[in-house]
Amino acid sequence: MKYLITGTSGFIGSHLANRLSKNPDNYVYCLDKTPLNITSPDLYIKENVEEIIHNLRVPPPMLPDVDYVIHLAAFNGTKHFYSKAYDVIKDNILTTLNLIDSYKDRKIKRFIYSGTPESTVVSTEYFNYGLPTDEKAPVGVIDVKNKRWSYANSKALGEQAVIASDLPYTIIRYNNVYGPKQVDHFISEFYDRVCNKEYSLYGYENTRTFIYIDDAIDATELLINTQDATNEIFNIGGDKETTIKEVAETILRLMDKEDVNLDLHPAPEGSTMRRWPDTTKLKSVTGFKQKVSLEEGLTKTLNLQGYETLKVLDDLDEQGDNV
Repeated sequence: MKYLITGTSGFIGSHLANRLSKNPDNYVYCLDKTPLNITSPDLYIKENVEEIIHNLRVPPPMLPDVDYVIHLAAFNGTKHFYSKAYDVIKDNILTTLNLIDSYKDRKIKRFIYSGTPESTVVSTEYFNYGLPTDEKAPVGVIDVKNKRWSYANSKALGEQAVIASDLPYTIIRYNNVYGPKQVDHFISEFYDRVCNKEYSLYGYENTRTFIYIDDAIDATELLINTQDATNEIFNIGGDKETTIKEVAETILRLMDKEDVNLDLHPAPEGSTMRRWPDTTKLKSVTGFKQKVSLEEGLTKTLNLQGYETLKVLDDLDEQGDNV
């Protein structure tokens, strides 16, 4: 199979490209505005991997014929939703439209798009839609004047554009994926603060269901290979709802810092109190089972070195949810 993956210098994109390229029968095109070898030296030298360096804000030159297009590139990172809202909107909308235009009149098996569960928060926060939240939850914006919604709204429009293109599609809404090589995320940022003896914690009462990157890639690969996933939307996320404080306390325990007193702060305005995806549809269609517990995943993540180095990647295309 031939795959084109966008955002391969980012978190989920680099892991997915690595996974798919392990099969010598696959050929993986890695499209990103940033050269691959900065973050993925092992991936960069593989014979069945080819990189395409291009910023999809600009219509690309002729892209290769492939079986699957997997669009993961996005301007992510919660702090950017507030500080760089217009860039977030441009990156998410223009890249999606330009990529669709490149393939909408060509034969591909499927266009796979990464949406966000943030787009359905209005349903649970304001209209008492059930938790865990399934894929049928209405999409909306809680407060158009709050720049935080630059991300959720632009990603939701991307979902609509993919569906309207008439390409065969699968839309994936990743819920709090974490693991090695991740930046601009609660876990890596909290870890960095603790390393610097700074123990502030934001949004400590909020709850999420975290899923380790290997499990998220397992689920993604299953959806790619499942014909019944065509023209459907799927949540990918963990099963256990956990408070941010509980995650922080687990990190402190793994770092042998259980005696630390956390400096607790509320979440930024607009941050949803609870996010808990219903993954029944994913499991029913693919047979997916979560394998890695939160403690095991945090152990794997925090045992790896390089968070300080990875900070240079702050502005790279990055997919994965934030608090």
